[in-house]
Amino acid sequence: MPSVLESRNMLIMAEPFVEFTRHMEIVFPHLEWDLKRSGFTINVAQYLAVSIYVTVAVLIMTLLATVVPFMLTGAIEKAYPGMVFCLIMTVLALVYMVFLPKLKINQRGRLIDRDLEYVLKDIQIQLTAGVPLFDTFVNIARGEYGECSIISKGIIREVEAGKAMGDVLDDVGMWSPSEFLRKSLWQIVNALRSGSDVAEALEVISKEIRLDKENRIKSYSKELNLWGLIYMMVAVILPSMGVTLMVILSSFFGEGIITEQRFWLILFFLMVFQVLFISFVNQKRPII
Repeated sequence: MPSVLESRNMLIMAEPFVEFTRHMEIVFPHLEWDLKRSGFTINVAQYLAVSIYVTVAVLIMTLLATVVPFMLTGAIEKAYPGMVFCLIMTVLALVYMVFLPKLKINQRGRLIDRDLEYVLKDIQIQLTAGVPLFDTFVNIARGEYGECSIISKGIIREVEAGKAMGDVLDDVGMWSPSEFLRKSLWQIVNALRSGSDVAEALEVISKEIRLDKENRIKSYSKELNLWGLIYMMVAVILPSMGVTLMVILSSFFGEGIITEQRFWLILFFLMVFQVLFISFVNQKRPII
């Protein structure tokens, strides 16, 4: 299903920037490759136009929320922090849009590798049973194999449109964000062209995927020890010892060291840190 960035309404709103972004394509020579590998169906000019639109929209919304109210009341000095906030949010939005295709490539590759082992076993069973290759991909597309089923549907559409099965699999393998899927499809293509048995090659790739998953699980378990120590230091030990130290210092230097605002600031920092930390650890968790 197309994302929000590829929706018809978004493309219409970003249309005024397309003419300008056509001249920017030369600045991003690898963007077309990244868009295809990440699964985007829009071209480079459209994606750059959408990126500019999103960045401008973030700038306008943050200005309206943090700067305009102070300017209307005449308190221009109080609007300076809001201007800095607007600048930071605008830069973050632009950076996010620039790196979004690569982020989606990594995410899509992980989703493909999650189900690919079972897909290859399914293909082996069907080919061994004498099921034609096209019907095999039809069955995979009907199965609940996530991103692999979506790719199989695309292969079926291309073949039904008149392209040769070998050429379609070759193209899909070239644009695949998963190295294992690329190797699997090219093994099938080689089997189609040479007439060799593809079942053994797919079995070897299945074992490689299983070994890769086991290695990622072991690596993640080792990383968790380090992240758990960092969490204990920042979220538990540092706040408790810091507050205790502030209470002790306040008895020597006065109550100005420990205030209600500082307590709220510490609480806000802990909340933000825990949300970001949990998101980071969850992102590092291997999808298997």
